[in-house]
Amino acid sequence: MQKKLLMLVLAIIGIFALTGCWPGEIGVETVFENKAGAGTRTIVLDVMDDTLSQTAIPNPDDPDGTEDKGAVVNDKHITGGLSAIQTWLENNAPNFITVKPMRVEGYHRYFTLEYKFDDFDDFLTKYETLVNLSPTMSWSDFDATEKPTWTVSGNTATFKESKAIFEASIDWAIDGIYNSIYDAADLTGFVTKADISVFANYSVKVGDQTFEELQHYDPDAVDNEGTGKMIFVESEDFELTGTYPSNVLTIVLIAAAIVAVAAGGVIGFMMLKKKPV
Repeated sequence: MQKKLLMLVLAIIGIFALTGCWPGEIGVETVFENKAGAGTRTIVLDVMDDTLSQTAIPNPDDPDGTEDKGAVVNDKHITGGLSAIQTWLENNAPNFITVKPMRVEGYHRYFTLEYKFDDFDDFLTKYETLVNLSPTMSWSDFDATEKPTWTVSGNTATFKESKAIFEASIDWAIDGIYNSIYDAADLTGFVTKADISVFANYSVKVGDQTFEELQHYDPDAVDNEGTGKMIFVESEDFELTGTYPSNVLTIVLIAAAIVAVAAGGVIGFMMLKKKPV
């Protein structure tokens, strides 16, 4: 009897190995347009949808299928199908966030959130709001070394933030999707909230400099089931320094004023010379 039970358990585990969900891949791109820290942050959730493919979607950790990690099956794990994520975001995103139309490329669905900020103080205010929307974390949980900073010296600006606080700023969405529309289906007990998404890509632009840490496949990386796996964002902190151009208009106006003053002086001098004695 025990032997049959063990075989049944192994068979079930084998089924899980052959099919399974792949986490939604989260990417963030931030552009600071000027020294005041004004700009735009764009957050994209990339989810593979098996209903958009006529063939099985290979597991990204096993692209050749040599380790039998199984195909990606995601659609059945969202009540109403993956497009329901778009509706949930539109209904639940804070009012300063623009939820862009869902985009489909191949078997990928892209869900895009975007918000603009007038300066760095506005960026911090909106950042804090997002973190405080999390049901388990708050802005006060993070110390000064983890919170975003913006330092300006002349035409140079330096931006810093931590991986931990960015992940906290999107927890409201991950938690809401998991508790509202995620259906574990045959993965009940195997998948938690932490498993349905991964911080995959990071990009920031400050002045004339850009920093990126992007997902990639490492064939030599060792995971629990063999060799080769996707590598996502690993840095715990991000820092970038860039330079902004001088205000050309101000320089032109100052130069024009100097020329005008100089020209006025020359004209005055010439008039004095012509004045009869």
